[in-house]
Amino acid sequence: SKKNGHFIDLKTKNISYFDYEHQNIGDDFIKVVETMLKFDTIIFATPVYWYNMSAIMKTFFDRISDLLKVRKDLGRQLRGKKMIVLACSSDQTEYPSLWQSFILSAEYLGMDYIGHFHTWIESQKIPAEVKSSLDKIIATI
Repeated sequence: SKKNGHFIDLKTKNISYFDYEHQNIGDDFIKVVETMLKFDTIIFATPVYWYNMSAIMKTFFDRISDLLKVRKDLGRQLRGKKMIVLACSSDQTEYPSLWQSFILSAEYLGMDYIGHFHTWIESQKIPAEVKSSLDKIIATI
């Protein structure tokens, strides 16, 4: 099990939208996937936007199906990798719709969906119960 980590901010990457004709080659998508494949556990972190993941995360997940069509060699390497999802919003309300796309994507890719964790900010601070949950997450990785 690898203990090192690497942070990728999708906002700094050029990730093209899904294209049924797969003409969206040459962007950063494959490079991001190749970096992800170096690790046993992949944590996807996203703010909650309108009951779901951020737009850039949705674009990234739309492209995942490219792997099983145009880069099967990479898509198959996701099998058995662990997926954890961390989401943050402005309040404690948790929406099941947020997790569904991740759960189904993990199943589609043969990944082991470890779980998801909802966090929130109060008065521009991380509440004690959120910090406690994050500490537990870190301990399990």
